Amino acid sequence: MGLPDLLENKIDSYVELAFDRSNFYFFLSSVFLKPPTISTIKIVMELISSYEFSNFISNQTVDSLSRMECINNVWFENLVQEYHDLFKVPLSKYVAPYESVYRDGHLHGQSAIDVKKIYHRLGFQIPHEYYELSDHIGIELAFMATLCKEEHKAWKEKNAKLARSLCDIEERFLKDHIACWLSKLCNTICEKTKDNFYICIAEINLDFVQFDIAHNLRKGDFYSYVQQ
Repeated sequence: MGLPDLLENKIDSYVELAFDRSNFYFFLSSVFLKPPTISTIKIVMELISSYEFSNFISNQTVDSLSRMECINNVWFENLVQEYHDLFKVPLSKYVAPYESVYRDGHLHGQSAIDVKKIYHRLGFQIPHEYYELSDHIGIELAFMATLCKEEHKAWKEKNAKLARSLCDIEERFLKDHIACWLSKLCNTICEKTKDNFYICIAEINLDFVQFDIAHNLRKGDFYSYVQQ
């Protein structure tokens, strides 16, 4: 059974949306997994004037972006150090970017076990260069990016049922995992850092995930058709 004409006409927009979501989740993932680069900083600073992202960025985030420092060598060096202080070195600024810490109270909790099972079931492998636990926020965001990438492929092949199945997995993972602890992590980041860059990163992540659940994963006529 082929897709009805209405949905045929919307395929291109679904392809583009899945592609954009995949790229942005990969970007968000990289911010937590690697020290900042000049390129990363410029991307964040340009969000305030980007039409593509104006739909999901909150007024609070716009305000934080407007207060971003101009790039200079001293600030950049301090920002790299801030990355290590927040996400790598377990001292006073450390935020422990792991789901099980926030949901279970300790590392390697049930949340980490559940996430690892999901990865295994769907064939997702953590990139070797990161050496991170399964429930690290950067890895969870990378998993979302990979799901969106597969959804993009399914749409290009006009495999609507596979695309719908992937959307279901994306939504469940966001609601059952990322959305359950992201706000706590982001609040902790904002409490521990005074640097507007990482305040912006925290707010952008929260804005995007909330928008993704509320809007991007809601394509009414398509869903009702595919579920038939």
